Amino acid sequence: MKYTTMKLGQILVNSGVLSQQTLEKALSEQKGTTKRLGEILIENKHITERQLIDSLSHQLDIPYLDLDGVTVDETIAAIIPETMARINSLIPVRLEGNVLTVAIADPLDYNVIRNVEVYTGHMVNVVIAEKKKILDQIHQAYTSQKAFDAARELSKDAEEDELEELPEESDEPIIRFVNNMIDQAVILKASDIHIEPQEKALRIRFRIDGKLTVYMETGADLIAPVVSRIKFISNMNIAEKRVPQDGRISYKSAGKDVDLRISVLPSVFGEKVVIRITTALGLEMTKEGIGFLPENLEKFNSLIKNPHGIILVCGPTGSGKTTTLYTALREIKREDINIVTVENPVEMIIEGITQVEVNAKAGLTFAAALRSILRQDPDVVMVGEIRDPETAEIAISAAITGHLVFSTLHTFDAPSAIIRLLDMGVVPYMVSSSVAGVISQRLVRKLCPVCKEAYEAMESDRKLLGLSEGQTVTLYQPAGCEKCHFTGYQGRTAVHEVMMINHGIRHIINQSKGADEIREEALKGGMQTLEDNVRRLVLEGNTSISEYVELLSFNA
Repeated sequence: MKYTTMKLGQILVNSGVLSQQTLEKALSEQKGTTKRLGEILIENKHITERQLIDSLSHQLDIPYLDLDGVTVDETIAAIIPETMARINSLIPVRLEGNVLTVAIADPLDYNVIRNVEVYTGHMVNVVIAEKKKILDQIHQAYTSQKAFDAARELSKDAEEDELEELPEESDEPIIRFVNNMIDQAVILKASDIHIEPQEKALRIRFRIDGKLTVYMETGADLIAPVVSRIKFISNMNIAEKRVPQDGRISYKSAGKDVDLRISVLPSVFGEKVVIRITTALGLEMTKEGIGFLPENLEKFNSLIKNPHGIILVCGPTGSGKTTTLYTALREIKREDINIVTVENPVEMIIEGITQVEVNAKAGLTFAAALRSILRQDPDVVMVGEIRDPETAEIAISAAITGHLVFSTLHTFDAPSAIIRLLDMGVVPYMVSSSVAGVISQRLVRKLCPVCKEAYEAMESDRKLLGLSEGQTVTLYQPAGCEKCHFTGYQGRTAVHEVMMINHGIRHIINQSKGADEIREEALKGGMQTLEDNVRRLVLEGNTSISEYVELLSFNA
């Protein structure tokens, strides 16, 4: 690292990314504020953060480190206190002998670098990284350790009666334990937290990318205080332990709002708690980021532009159906249309849309809510799920009378959704004239881009994928590294089959024929099957052949 007396503004001007006039304007804006010059320049879009980093890297001869490909070991992070790391936007990433490599957002702050050397007793080797990525690494590196520290402390003195009315700002071990557990689940992009009482232990598992993995096993003495704490923050009856209870809370993790749905179920060794993290699916809320193949995205765009009709999204529980529906609503939302939803429960708040939550105990069922919604002058209606004949008839009637209706069905593929409606008693001509299209989807795990291993496809692989005999094909398989927590996979993507209801399919529906005939006609119309979609991901190296086999067995 080179030391320089030049200030940031002059470095940027010399690098050619900033004019002297813009610099003087930014310096004028900086007066009277506590903001740094770099923050002001980036906020006002005079430069990008990457331009700032490249300029400093070149001028000071400091390498750039992309922290997306780095997992900071907890023992390395512990060399520097969390407070020091967070205040100065830095994180230790590596220790080799007496040399500590530190990623920092502002390498011009020589006093901070010197303080780190004095505090740690190590020589400091500086690399530069984005501030947000540094803060994310700080959150990840210190959260896990805090959870285990809190668990050890809590095990020493766990008395349920003393823990029920603790204020949110309390630093008691139970508060820190539960908070850090949730934070860690959000960091790992878990969709569910399972808190499971055993005879002699408390087991906590996270569902990550669709698979349950053990996060922690600790003493059985933690069962009562942990469950009581979760019931308390989700407004459940702490004293009631004989019947199931449900709750919901909005939780803030690393500055982000996370919606948590809580279910408590009495079991032999205590109450089991499952926390659904409804915002941690790992799918982007844009139509481009949701996983559609180009040809399926074109069909999706065509479907949501319909002025009326019903669009169905089908698949098993946890396949991302609601995410697809929310994506569609965000896409079509405008000031000149009225969008109303009825859901059970409302999983994500969308500004500008009226959302109604089902309350069966109060008599507010899907059908009852839908009837009222149709008196609210809607243009677009979203029904969380069609689960009974009454809801199906009202939804289809709404589609025929000029409304655009979105809903979900629990069927394995797109053609089966039509048969499901017919089985509910909806007459064929109503189905054929109202349904505009059906989207069937699943979630498959994506291979970790850091550690995935290439191999030449065997004959059995080629046969399974429908390739020519002897054809040379490179496939990829999971390996496992720190970045993917040694699973070999990182994140999930949705795969789809989009069935547009054309004249031929309408004719088949009116004749009350089966799903096979509907599928055959849809394939003639160019429908890509779920199998086709996953096969393409396998050949592109985005997922493994084992994920393809799992999908085939699921649909068998």
